[in-house]
Amino acid sequence: MSWKAVEMQVALPRTQDAGKIQDQMQQQGRIDQNQLAKSMANEELRKRKQVLEQEASEQLKNNKQKRDNSFQTTPEDKKKDDQQRSQFRHPYLGNKVDFNG
Repeated sequence: MSWKAVEMQVALPRTQDAGKIQDQMQQQGRIDQNQLAKSMANEELRKRKQVLEQEASEQLKNNKQKRDNSFQTTPEDKKKDDQQRSQFRHPYLGNKVDFNG
């Protein structure tokens, strides 16, 4: 057996191993990207659920306060509120303003 044959016996398995390692390294980037995308999607879903739950709880709280206030207000209180609102006039809201300079 010549030296070239011995060198080829050693070199061929190394090139196959190098090819496998290179393939794994290329796939690792895709795997990392997929895992990152999945974790970001899960995080976004969690945040979305958190916001929806918070809005629902606030809406429930507001509805409860409105219901409690509607039972506690009397017609006299409503008249006072209407009078206070009519006394307060905003300087430009609800009025025509000439912008033509």
